[in-house]
Amino acid sequence: MVLIRITYLLFALILTILTYVYFTRNYNYWKKRRVPFIKPTFFFGSILEIAFGRSHPGLFIAKHYWKFTGSYFGFFAFTKPYLVITDPELIKTVLIEDFNNFSNRYFHCDEKIDPVMSNGLFAIKNPTWRWLRTKLSPFLSLNKIKHMMANIEECDRNLHNYLEDNLGKNVETKEMSARYTTDAIVKYCFGISANSFINEDGFRLAGKKMLGQSFGRSLIVFCYYYATWIVKLFKFQFIESSAVDFVRDAFENAYCQREANNGKVKNNDLIDILIDLKKQNLEFNGFTFSRENLLAQAVTFFSSGFEAAASTLAFALHELGVNQDIQEKLRNEIKTAVVTHDELTFNAIHQMKYLQMCVSETMRKYPAVSFIHRECIDTYKVPGHELTIEKGTPIIVGVYGLHYNKKYFPDPEKFDPKRFNANNIHKIINCTYLPFGDGPRSCVGQTLGLLIVKTAIIHILRNYIIEKNSFTTEPIILTPFPIIQSKGGVPLTFRRLESAF
Repeated sequence: MVLIRITYLLFALILTILTYVYFTRNYNYWKKRRVPFIKPTFFFGSILEIAFGRSHPGLFIAKHYWKFTGSYFGFFAFTKPYLVITDPELIKTVLIEDFNNFSNRYFHCDEKIDPVMSNGLFAIKNPTWRWLRTKLSPFLSLNKIKHMMANIEECDRNLHNYLEDNLGKNVETKEMSARYTTDAIVKYCFGISANSFINEDGFRLAGKKMLGQSFGRSLIVFCYYYATWIVKLFKFQFIESSAVDFVRDAFENAYCQREANNGKVKNNDLIDILIDLKKQNLEFNGFTFSRENLLAQAVTFFSSGFEAAASTLAFALHELGVNQDIQEKLRNEIKTAVVTHDELTFNAIHQMKYLQMCVSETMRKYPAVSFIHRECIDTYKVPGHELTIEKGTPIIVGVYGLHYNKKYFPDPEKFDPKRFNANNIHKIINCTYLPFGDGPRSCVGQTLGLLIVKTAIIHILRNYIIEKNSFTTEPIILTPFPIIQSKGGVPLTFRRLESAF
């Protein structure tokens, strides 16, 4: 009996030692390459804070941006070595000059596990990505976006009715913003009037399921970036299947109605673009515009579009609420533009320089995506350095670390739109301001997203005064979710402007 117990203890000891050796076997990887790195701990590597929700990933990376003085540093996600590049010239090299070797996002793609996400424009690998982006780019042409103004007017009416019903109350502005941007994206992509302010069980509920902050959703997003072996093991789908099913039904209905009309009714939206692509029987590198791949593009544009715009809008309204002088200055610019142009056109919005400055500064303080991720496709010798990056290494650009670096943006915690005025904007060093990324794989929908955000701000400031209230937190505290979101939402109060215009 004693011998059996000793045998069990020895077996447990050996198993523990082997497990420890397995998970720490690679922890001298960066040391061998003379790269400074975040000290790893057993099993989790360097990301214990992220794994347990103690730190937002962007803030975690930013914290170490300021500890290391070189052009890069390393960390470990479990056993996998990641490289964070911090020097603007090196960032420019990776994102732009040597893009072909870093053209893929480091994001787990497995068509057998999640065919929708894997074949969407966001995650699909190059060279299929480049071909697909070329085919979809007409959907986001400047002329098409200009014609969206009429569609946004309907969204403005829905927003106006909502604010009228909630005057003087505590309004959770992030949720309000998400309903507005959901309506705008759905109208632009599918030609559907969602009215998420009334119909909370439609596209808005699907959006919550896609990008909600539940424990399960946070775990899955975490695994797709840092623990792909868990995705493979449990076959996690990046986007919840019920949300995909809802978008599939809406997409199929709209698609079939257009096909039945035989092209007689065209909205020049995503549905029309996809129908045209389907008819052409195109194929590239095994990719075809099957119904499932068409759906993948619809889901990608919806999920990527509404959340980023909603975050930017909510945080912009927060800053205007806590900075009344900036709010009034922006309102005066809007009033002047409206009087000058008689109506709110795309060109009128484009000429509002202070509005652009306020939105730009919002995206500096609260970038919708806090880090840019790329994969090294082939072994790569870093120019001007002794480092060689091995094939398959994940490359991270910490947007938060750049945007809050005092060297590039003095007094970074302050909301200061003047950073982006005509005198200062040219002083911003290339690749230190990256709200949309940079290079060929930068955000394809940035012009559309900015238009949606700006029109909402204009409508609100023409009719309402934004005020902070007892629930407003300043400064904002971020949740540990990878997408920038505020803990407790963005509570504000709206009061009717006496001299609305």
